[in-house]
This record gives sequence, C-alpha cells and structure tokens, in this order.
Amino acid sequence: MSLGPFDTLFVSLNGLASGNLHLAGLFVLLLLLVALEVGVQLGKFIARLHPPTDGQKSSVNFATAGVMGLLAFLLGVSLSMASDRYQQRRDSVLAEANAIGTAWLRAAVATGAEGEAMQRLLRDYTETRIALVRGSSDPAETDRLNQRSNSLQNELWQLARTVAERSPTPISGLLLSSLNEMIDLSLTNRRNFTSHVPPYVLRLLLTVSLFAVGAVGYGFGLVNSRQPGLSVLLLGVWTLAIVLIIDIDRPQSGQVRIDPAPLVWTLQGFGPPK
Repeated sequence: MSLGPFDTLFVSLNGLASGNLHLAGLFVLLLLLVALEVGVQLGKFIARLHPPTDGQKSSVNFATAGVMGLLAFLLGVSLSMASDRYQQRRDSVLAEANAIGTAWLRAAVATGAEGEAMQRLLRDYTETRIALVRGSSDPAETDRLNQRSNSLQNELWQLARTVAERSPTPISGLLLSSLNEMIDLSLTNRRNFTSHVPPYVLRLLLTVSLFAVGAVGYGFGLVNSRQPGLSVLLLGVWTLAIVLIIDIDRPQSGQVRIDPAPLVWTLQGFGPPK
C-alpha cells in the first residue's frame, strides 16, 4: 500500500530522529517554512484576484486563531503523553534499584556457596541494568544487554531454587520472593523504555502544524505583510517544541535520557567486589 504525502514526511522525520535529532529539527523547520511560504503566495494570489474587505480579513484572522488554538492543544497533549512516559521510566528505575538491593541483602543470608555466587551475579546484573538505562544508539547493543539480563536472571533463579530446595525456610522463601519481584520489575522497566507516544498522535501534530502555519502565511499574504521577525520566532519555538517531544520519546537514543543514579547507588552499596 502506497503512503500518502504526510505519511511519507512522517516516515522521513522518524528516520532522521532515530539518527540525528538536529537534522530532524532542521527538517521540521524547513517543512514549516515551506508551508508558510505556500500560504503567503496563495494569500497574495487571492488578494490580486479579489482584494479582501476588512470583514474578510477579520474572518481569516479568526479562523487562523482557531487553528492555532487547536494546534496548541495537540502540542500540550503530545507533550503531556511524553512527560508521563518519562516519569514512568524514572519511577520504574527507582523501583528496580530497590528490588535489586533487597535481593542482595537476602542473598547475603543464604546458606552455602550459593549466597556468594548470587551476590556476584547481582553485581554483574546491576551493571548490565545501568548500561541498559543509559541507553545506546545501537539497537544490537540494546538487544545484547537484554539477553544478558535474561541470562543472569535465569542463573540467579536456579541458585535461589537450589537454596530453597535444600533449606525450605522462611528466609529462602523471602529470597525467592525478592528475586521474583526484581525480575518482574525488569520487565516493567523494559516495557516503559519501549513505550512511546502513539505514532498517529505525532503524525497528527505534524500535519496540523503544516496547515496552521500555512493559514498564518495565508493571512500574511492577504495583507501583503510577511512579518519575518515574528514568523521566524514562531516557527523556531514551534520546531523546538516538536523536537523536544520527539527527544523525550526516545529515552535510549535521544538527548533527554533517564538518570540511572538509583542503580548506581545500589551498586555502590554492595561495596568493593571480593
């Protein structure tokens, strides 16, 4: 199925954002400038055919204000959705750090050599989780870290199971419980880091932005006044807002990333390796 023109623009923007956010911002700014210029030329053309009256100019200004209001609403919704996901990622990182710390403490009272082995694995596991939160622009590296996390989880569970089968005490039960919570939170964290603002929302935001800027240009063309300073300010601020939403929505490859400090503090609390 062939893509429409706006779908093609969105796919191009998404590809640029995955590689270089600055290029994505420049791409959005150029699109808005083109939309503005098209609107200006169309307004001039209409004004030459039928010079607008004051009432018609007022109607155009009223309609343009309505479109800009709708655009501001869409921008607020998109930014709110991106911010909510950002906060969810922060909370899940803190919860996972607490779960790892609890598992470490309970592994310290496990009997036999399994307890020390679990603590060594938990140290390695925490370092892996820190690397995942910090993110990488290479998807293959992210997949490798996720596979490493799964492998360490399996090793930790097998050791805890050995302890529980040999000594079925409340302590071993608590150890299994803490490891289970730690594994569950890793899945929650992974879900949060791969959850994005729905593509159709960003596509709608880009589409309405082009139409709204075109409407502004049309109004400028009708009165034959480009307002270059105001236009550059408006388009620049609007581009920054759209790029910010895209950046927040890419926690492992953008500029706005989640701070892995809770996991780092947990790792520091383990003390020097034996």
